[in-house]
Amino acid sequence: MSALAAPTAPRRGFTVPGAVRVVTGIAVTGAMFGWVVPALAGARWSAIGEVLARVSTPQLAALALLWAAGLFAHSFVLTGGLPGLSRRRALTLSLTGSAVSNVAPMGGALGVGTNLAMIRAWRFRETAFAAFTIVTNIWDVLAKLLLPVIAIAALVLTGHATGHLLRSTAAVASLLLLAVVIAILGALGSERAATRTVDALVRVLRLVLRGRGEKWLGSLTRSVLETRGAVRAVASRTWPQLTTGMGAYVLLQGALLWGCLHVVAADLPWYAVLTGFAVERLLSLVVVTPGGTGTTEAGTVAALVALGGDPLTVAAGVLLYRGFIFLLEIPVGGVWLGGWFVARSRAVRVPG
Repeated sequence: MSALAAPTAPRRGFTVPGAVRVVTGIAVTGAMFGWVVPALAGARWSAIGEVLARVSTPQLAALALLWAAGLFAHSFVLTGGLPGLSRRRALTLSLTGSAVSNVAPMGGALGVGTNLAMIRAWRFRETAFAAFTIVTNIWDVLAKLLLPVIAIAALVLTGHATGHLLRSTAAVASLLLLAVVIAILGALGSERAATRTVDALVRVLRLVLRGRGEKWLGSLTRSVLETRGAVRAVASRTWPQLTTGMGAYVLLQGALLWGCLHVVAADLPWYAVLTGFAVERLLSLVVVTPGGTGTTEAGTVAALVALGGDPLTVAAGVLLYRGFIFLLEIPVGGVWLGGWFVARSRAVRVPG
Protein backbone atom coordinates (compact mmCIF):
# COMPACT_ATOMS: atom_id res chain seq x y z
CA MET A 1 0.00 0.00 0.00
CA SER A 2 1.09 3.52 -0.65
CA ALA A 3 1.62 5.84 2.27
CA LEU A 4 -0.55 8.29 0.38
CA ALA A 5 -3.31 6.30 -1.26
CA ALA A 6 -5.08 7.76 -4.22
CA PRO A 7 -8.15 9.62 -2.95
CA THR A 8 -11.39 7.70 -3.09
CA ALA A 9 -14.22 9.52 -4.78
CA PRO A 10 -17.21 10.37 -2.63
CA ARG A 11 -19.74 7.56 -2.72
CA ARG A 12 -23.08 8.35 -4.22
CA GLY A 13 -26.16 6.22 -4.34
CA PHE A 14 -28.95 6.40 -6.88
CA THR A 15 -28.90 9.62 -8.89
CA VAL A 16 -31.18 10.90 -11.63
CA PRO A 17 -28.25 11.60 -14.02
CA GLY A 18 -26.99 8.05 -13.45
CA ALA A 19 -30.40 6.58 -14.18
CA VAL A 20 -30.70 8.75 -17.29
CA ARG A 21 -27.32 7.46 -18.55
CA VAL A 22 -28.41 3.84 -18.05
CA VAL A 23 -31.76 4.36 -19.81
CA THR A 24 -30.09 6.32 -22.61
CA GLY A 25 -27.50 3.57 -23.09
CA ILE A 26 -30.19 0.89 -23.32
CA ALA A 27 -32.26 3.01 -25.71
CA VAL A 28 -29.29 3.78 -27.97
CA THR A 29 -28.22 0.13 -28.08
CA GLY A 30 -31.76 -1.02 -28.83
CA ALA A 31 -32.20 1.54 -31.60
CA MET A 32 -28.88 0.75 -33.22
CA PHE A 33 -29.35 -3.01 -33.24
CA GLY A 34 -33.10 -2.98 -33.78
CA TRP A 35 -33.24 -0.47 -36.58
CA VAL A 36 -29.98 1.15 -37.74
CA VAL A 37 -27.80 -1.94 -38.34
CA PRO A 38 -30.55 -3.89 -40.22
CA ALA A 39 -31.33 -0.73 -42.22
CA LEU A 40 -27.68 -0.34 -43.20
CA ALA A 41 -27.53 -4.03 -44.12
CA GLY A 42 -30.74 -3.75 -46.11
CA ALA A 43 -31.92 -7.03 -44.61
CA ARG A 44 -33.62 -8.57 -41.62
CA TRP A 45 -31.69 -10.11 -38.75
CA SER A 46 -32.62 -13.56 -40.07
CA ALA A 47 -30.68 -12.86 -43.28
CA ILE A 48 -27.65 -11.68 -41.29
CA GLY A 49 -27.93 -14.82 -39.17
CA GLU A 50 -27.92 -16.99 -42.29
CA VAL A 51 -24.64 -15.43 -43.43
CA LEU A 52 -23.06 -15.97 -40.00
CA ALA A 53 -24.30 -19.59 -39.92
CA ARG A 54 -22.16 -20.35 -42.98
CA VAL A 55 -18.92 -19.65 -41.06
CA SER A 56 -17.25 -23.01 -40.41
CA THR A 57 -15.91 -24.29 -37.10
CA PRO A 58 -12.26 -24.26 -38.33
CA GLN A 59 -12.70 -20.63 -39.42
CA LEU A 60 -14.11 -19.70 -36.00
CA ALA A 61 -11.20 -21.50 -34.32
CA ALA A 62 -8.66 -19.58 -36.43
CA LEU A 63 -10.36 -16.29 -35.58
CA ALA A 64 -10.41 -17.21 -31.89
CA LEU A 65 -6.65 -17.85 -32.01
CA LEU A 66 -6.15 -14.44 -33.62
CA TRP A 67 -8.27 -12.86 -30.87
CA ALA A 68 -6.24 -14.64 -28.18
CA ALA A 69 -2.98 -13.52 -29.81
CA GLY A 70 -4.23 -9.94 -29.59
CA LEU A 71 -4.92 -10.32 -25.87
CA PHE A 72 -1.43 -11.76 -25.37
CA ALA A 73 0.11 -8.80 -27.24
CA HIS A 74 -1.89 -6.38 -25.10
CA SER A 75 -0.54 -8.02 -21.94
CA PHE A 76 2.86 -6.47 -22.80
CA VAL A 77 1.23 -3.04 -22.55
CA LEU A 78 -0.05 -3.95 -19.09
CA THR A 79 3.24 -5.36 -17.83
CA GLY A 80 4.96 -2.25 -19.18
CA GLY A 81 2.53 -0.04 -17.32
CA LEU A 82 3.01 -1.90 -14.03
CA PRO A 83 6.58 -3.19 -13.62
CA GLY A 84 6.62 -6.43 -11.65
CA LEU A 85 3.26 -7.61 -13.02
CA SER A 86 3.43 -11.17 -14.36
CA ARG A 87 2.02 -12.21 -17.74
CA ARG A 88 -0.71 -14.34 -16.10
CA ARG A 89 -1.79 -11.50 -13.85
CA ALA A 90 -1.76 -9.06 -16.77
CA LEU A 91 -4.16 -11.35 -18.66
CA THR A 92 -6.27 -11.61 -15.51
CA LEU A 93 -6.56 -7.81 -15.28
CA SER A 94 -7.34 -7.53 -19.00
CA LEU A 95 -10.05 -10.19 -19.19
CA THR A 96 -11.79 -9.57 -15.88
CA GLY A 97 -11.73 -5.79 -16.26
CA SER A 98 -13.23 -6.06 -19.75
CA ALA A 99 -15.88 -8.55 -18.62
CA VAL A 100 -17.10 -6.19 -15.88
CA SER A 101 -16.84 -3.06 -18.07
CA ASN A 102 -18.77 -4.62 -20.94
CA VAL A 103 -21.93 -5.47 -19.01
CA ALA A 104 -23.06 -2.03 -17.81
CA PRO A 105 -23.28 1.51 -19.17
CA MET A 106 -20.38 3.57 -17.78
CA GLY A 107 -18.95 0.21 -16.69
CA GLY A 108 -15.36 1.37 -17.05
CA ALA A 109 -15.34 2.51 -13.42
CA LEU A 110 -16.54 -0.94 -12.33
CA GLY A 111 -13.74 -2.55 -14.32
CA VAL A 112 -11.16 -0.28 -12.70
CA GLY A 113 -12.60 -1.13 -9.28
CA THR A 114 -12.28 -4.85 -10.00
CA ASN A 115 -8.69 -4.42 -11.11
CA LEU A 116 -7.90 -2.32 -8.03
CA ALA A 117 -9.17 -5.11 -5.75
CA MET A 118 -6.79 -7.52 -7.49
CA ILE A 119 -3.87 -5.10 -7.31
CA ARG A 120 -4.41 -4.75 -3.58
CA ALA A 121 -4.53 -8.53 -3.18
CA TRP A 122 -1.20 -8.78 -5.03
CA ARG A 123 0.27 -6.11 -2.72
CA PHE A 124 1.12 -3.46 -5.30
CA ARG A 125 1.06 0.16 -4.19
CA GLU A 126 -2.06 2.10 -5.08
CA THR A 127 0.03 4.90 -6.59
CA ALA A 128 1.58 2.28 -8.89
CA PHE A 129 -1.92 1.18 -9.92
CA ALA A 130 -2.96 4.79 -10.54
CA ALA A 131 0.10 5.31 -12.74
CA PHE A 132 -0.62 1.99 -14.50
CA THR A 133 -4.21 3.04 -15.25
CA ILE A 134 -3.15 6.42 -16.60
CA VAL A 135 -0.22 5.14 -18.68
CA THR A 136 -2.12 2.28 -20.33
CA ASN A 137 -5.10 4.52 -21.09
CA ILE A 138 -2.83 7.16 -22.61
CA TRP A 139 -1.35 4.62 -25.00
CA ASP A 140 -4.82 3.25 -25.79
CA VAL A 141 -6.31 6.66 -26.58
CA LEU A 142 -3.29 7.70 -28.64
CA ALA A 143 -3.61 4.54 -30.72
CA LYS A 144 -7.31 5.15 -31.29
CA LEU A 145 -6.69 8.75 -32.33
CA LEU A 146 -3.72 7.90 -34.54
CA LEU A 147 -5.61 5.26 -36.54
CA PRO A 148 -8.00 7.71 -38.29
CA VAL A 149 -5.04 9.86 -39.33
CA ILE A 150 -3.28 6.80 -40.81
CA ALA A 151 -6.49 5.59 -42.48
CA ILE A 152 -7.22 8.91 -44.15
CA ALA A 153 -3.59 9.16 -45.26
CA ALA A 154 -4.05 5.72 -46.88
CA LEU A 155 -7.21 6.93 -48.62
CA VAL A 156 -5.37 9.99 -49.91
CA LEU A 157 -2.44 7.92 -51.20
CA THR A 158 -4.78 5.48 -52.98
CA GLY A 159 -6.87 8.29 -54.45
CA HIS A 160 -10.04 7.47 -52.52
CA ALA A 161 -10.16 10.47 -50.19
CA THR A 162 -12.72 12.53 -52.04
CA GLY A 163 -15.23 14.95 -50.69
CA HIS A 164 -15.31 17.71 -48.11
CA LEU A 165 -16.41 15.38 -45.29
CA LEU A 166 -13.30 13.19 -45.47
CA ARG A 167 -10.97 16.16 -45.64
CA SER A 168 -12.71 17.76 -42.66
CA THR A 169 -12.52 14.48 -40.72
CA ALA A 170 -8.80 14.26 -41.43
CA ALA A 171 -8.25 17.79 -40.20
CA VAL A 172 -10.30 17.27 -37.01
CA ALA A 173 -8.63 13.92 -36.22
CA SER A 174 -5.17 15.38 -36.75
CA LEU A 175 -5.86 18.44 -34.59
CA LEU A 176 -7.41 16.31 -31.83
CA LEU A 177 -4.44 13.95 -31.83
CA LEU A 178 -2.02 16.91 -31.72
CA ALA A 179 -3.95 18.51 -28.84
CA VAL A 180 -3.91 15.29 -26.82
CA VAL A 181 -0.19 14.76 -27.38
CA ILE A 182 0.58 18.37 -26.37
CA ALA A 183 -1.60 18.06 -23.25
CA ILE A 184 0.07 14.80 -22.20
CA LEU A 185 3.60 16.07 -22.79
CA GLY A 186 2.80 19.33 -21.03
CA ALA A 187 1.30 17.63 -17.97
CA LEU A 188 4.18 15.16 -17.69
CA GLY A 189 6.93 17.64 -18.41
CA SER A 190 5.80 20.60 -16.33
CA GLU A 191 4.59 20.49 -12.74
CA ARG A 192 3.15 23.97 -13.17
CA ALA A 193 1.08 22.90 -16.17
CA ALA A 194 -0.07 19.78 -14.33
CA THR A 195 -1.11 21.84 -11.30
CA ARG A 196 -3.10 24.25 -13.44
CA THR A 197 -4.84 21.38 -15.20
CA VAL A 198 -5.80 19.72 -11.92
CA ASP A 199 -6.98 23.03 -10.42
CA ALA A 200 -9.24 23.55 -13.43
CA LEU A 201 -10.57 20.01 -13.03
CA VAL A 202 -11.25 20.61 -9.33
CA ARG A 203 -13.25 23.74 -10.14
CA VAL A 204 -15.38 21.80 -12.62
CA LEU A 205 -15.91 18.96 -10.13
CA ARG A 206 -16.97 21.43 -7.43
CA LEU A 207 -19.69 22.70 -9.75
CA VAL A 208 -20.81 19.16 -10.53
CA LEU A 209 -20.72 17.87 -6.94
CA ARG A 210 -22.34 21.03 -5.52
CA GLY A 211 -20.61 21.13 -2.18
CA ARG A 212 -20.16 17.38 -1.71
CA GLY A 213 -16.78 15.69 -1.49
CA GLU A 214 -14.74 18.70 -0.35
CA LYS A 215 -12.33 16.51 1.61
CA TRP A 216 -11.75 14.34 -1.46
CA LEU A 217 -11.30 17.37 -3.73
CA GLY A 218 -8.85 18.89 -1.24
CA SER A 219 -6.51 15.91 -1.51
CA LEU A 220 -6.96 15.45 -5.27
CA THR A 221 -4.25 17.89 -6.40
CA ARG A 222 -1.63 16.43 -4.06
CA SER A 223 -2.44 12.86 -5.08
CA VAL A 224 -2.49 13.63 -8.81
CA LEU A 225 0.90 15.36 -8.61
CA GLU A 226 2.33 12.37 -6.76
CA THR A 227 0.85 10.04 -9.38
CA ARG A 228 2.26 12.27 -12.15
CA GLY A 229 5.75 11.51 -10.91
CA ALA A 230 5.03 7.79 -11.02
CA VAL A 231 3.48 8.08 -14.50
CA ARG A 232 6.50 9.98 -15.78
CA ALA A 233 8.91 7.42 -14.30
CA VAL A 234 7.03 4.44 -15.79
CA ALA A 235 6.49 6.02 -19.22
CA SER A 236 10.11 7.16 -19.57
CA ARG A 237 11.40 3.70 -18.66
CA THR A 238 9.02 1.37 -20.49
CA TRP A 239 7.75 3.39 -23.46
CA PRO A 240 9.39 1.06 -26.03
CA GLN A 241 7.54 -1.95 -24.57
CA LEU A 242 4.30 0.02 -24.27
CA THR A 243 4.53 1.19 -27.87
CA THR A 244 5.55 -2.18 -29.31
CA GLY A 245 2.85 -4.02 -27.36
CA MET A 246 0.14 -1.56 -28.39
CA GLY A 247 1.31 -1.65 -32.00
CA ALA A 248 1.15 -5.45 -32.10
CA TYR A 249 -2.26 -5.42 -30.42
CA VAL A 250 -3.67 -2.94 -32.95
CA LEU A 251 -2.25 -4.92 -35.89
CA LEU A 252 -3.77 -8.16 -34.60
CA GLN A 253 -7.15 -6.55 -34.01
CA GLY A 254 -7.08 -5.12 -37.52
CA ALA A 255 -6.20 -8.57 -38.84
CA LEU A 256 -9.12 -10.00 -36.86
CA LEU A 257 -11.54 -7.55 -38.52
CA TRP A 258 -10.15 -8.47 -41.93
CA GLY A 259 -10.51 -12.17 -41.09
CA CYS A 260 -14.11 -11.75 -39.91
CA LEU A 261 -15.00 -9.92 -43.12
CA HIS A 262 -13.18 -12.50 -45.24
CA VAL A 263 -14.97 -15.55 -43.81
CA VAL A 264 -18.37 -14.05 -44.64
CA ALA A 265 -17.21 -13.16 -48.17
CA ALA A 266 -17.12 -9.41 -47.51
CA ASP A 267 -13.73 -8.99 -49.20
CA LEU A 268 -12.70 -5.35 -49.35
CA PRO A 269 -9.50 -3.48 -50.31
CA TRP A 270 -6.97 -3.03 -47.53
CA TYR A 271 -7.54 0.70 -47.30
CA ALA A 272 -11.29 0.15 -46.78
CA VAL A 273 -10.71 -2.37 -43.98
CA LEU A 274 -8.18 -0.01 -42.38
CA THR A 275 -10.70 2.85 -42.51
CA GLY A 276 -13.48 0.71 -41.05
CA PHE A 277 -11.14 -0.45 -38.29
CA ALA A 278 -10.16 3.15 -37.50
CA VAL A 279 -13.84 4.13 -37.26
CA GLU A 280 -14.57 1.15 -34.98
CA ARG A 281 -11.68 1.94 -32.64
CA LEU A 282 -12.57 5.64 -32.47
CA LEU A 283 -16.28 5.00 -31.82
CA SER A 284 -15.40 2.56 -29.02
CA LEU A 285 -14.39 5.65 -27.02
CA VAL A 286 -18.08 6.65 -26.86
CA VAL A 287 -19.17 5.84 -23.30
CA VAL A 288 -22.95 6.16 -23.59
CA THR A 289 -23.10 2.38 -23.96
CA PRO A 290 -20.58 -0.27 -22.78
CA GLY A 291 -17.69 -0.24 -25.24
CA GLY A 292 -19.71 2.02 -27.55
CA THR A 293 -21.99 -0.93 -28.35
CA GLY A 294 -24.55 -0.11 -31.01
CA THR A 295 -23.01 3.11 -32.24
CA THR A 296 -19.71 1.36 -32.95
CA GLU A 297 -21.27 -1.42 -35.04
CA ALA A 298 -23.53 0.98 -36.95
CA GLY A 299 -20.71 3.44 -37.66
CA THR A 300 -18.31 0.72 -38.80
CA VAL A 301 -20.89 -0.85 -41.12
CA ALA A 302 -21.74 2.58 -42.57
CA ALA A 303 -18.06 3.35 -43.24
CA LEU A 304 -17.36 0.02 -44.94
CA VAL A 305 -20.53 0.20 -47.05
CA ALA A 306 -19.59 3.74 -48.12
CA LEU A 307 -16.26 2.34 -49.33
CA GLY A 308 -17.92 -0.24 -51.56
CA GLY A 309 -18.74 -3.14 -49.24
CA ASP A 310 -21.82 -5.32 -49.69
CA PRO A 311 -24.22 -4.20 -46.93
CA LEU A 312 -25.40 -7.66 -45.85
CA THR A 313 -22.01 -9.38 -45.63
CA VAL A 314 -20.33 -6.31 -44.15
CA ALA A 315 -22.92 -6.19 -41.37
CA ALA A 316 -22.37 -9.90 -40.67
CA GLY A 317 -18.58 -9.51 -40.65
CA VAL A 318 -18.63 -6.50 -38.33
CA LEU A 319 -21.00 -8.25 -35.91
CA LEU A 320 -18.77 -11.34 -35.93
CA TYR A 321 -15.74 -9.16 -35.15
CA ARG A 322 -17.52 -7.36 -32.33
CA GLY A 323 -18.65 -10.72 -31.04
CA PHE A 324 -15.00 -11.62 -30.49
CA ILE A 325 -13.63 -8.36 -29.08
CA PHE A 326 -16.69 -7.43 -27.01
CA LEU A 327 -19.14 -10.28 -26.32
CA LEU A 328 -16.65 -13.14 -25.95
CA GLU A 329 -14.73 -11.23 -23.28
CA ILE A 330 -17.79 -11.31 -21.00
CA PRO A 331 -18.10 -15.09 -20.45
CA VAL A 332 -14.36 -15.74 -20.71
CA GLY A 333 -13.55 -12.90 -18.33
CA GLY A 334 -16.41 -13.91 -16.03
CA VAL A 335 -15.10 -17.47 -15.72
CA TRP A 336 -11.57 -16.14 -15.20
CA LEU A 337 -12.86 -13.79 -12.47
CA GLY A 338 -14.67 -16.68 -10.77
CA GLY A 339 -11.47 -18.72 -10.86
CA TRP A 340 -9.55 -15.83 -9.32
CA PHE A 341 -12.06 -15.54 -6.47
CA VAL A 342 -11.85 -19.29 -5.80
CA ALA A 343 -8.03 -19.24 -5.82
CA ARG A 344 -8.03 -16.15 -3.62
CA SER A 345 -10.39 -17.69 -1.04
CA ARG A 346 -8.22 -20.81 -0.84
CA ALA A 347 -5.07 -18.73 -0.43
CA VAL A 348 -6.43 -16.72 2.50
CA ARG A 349 -8.16 -19.65 4.23
CA VAL A 350 -6.57 -20.38 7.59
CA PRO A 351 -6.05 -24.12 8.28
CA GLY A 352 -8.28 -25.46 11.06
